[in-house]
Amino acid sequence: MFNVVPGYSVFAGKALGLHMDVDCLAFTGSPATGKMFMQFSGQSNLKPIWPETGGKSPDLVFADCEVLDAAADMAAFDIFYNQGQICSANS
Repeated sequence: MFNVVPGYSVFAGKALGLHMDVDCLAFTGSPATGKMFMQFSGQSNLKPIWPETGGKSPDLVFADCEVLDAAADMAAFDIFYNQGQICSANS
């Protein structure tokens, strides 16, 4: 089963990280919070933690963009270039 649970690490993250029935966690956020997830894993069932602490790279398209179709095409290209497996995969 796959679930997405947005929330603050001190609440949702801690509960998930320490829960013995959670088998693994993937996380996107700060290095400090990634470290907390690693600690939660060690304090519980040693679940694998898949942290992405490099952040994301947003595409910014402003209201006065004159070539909106081209911006949309480029945004789609950016996220899927190299299957999104690069740290600068704009989203």
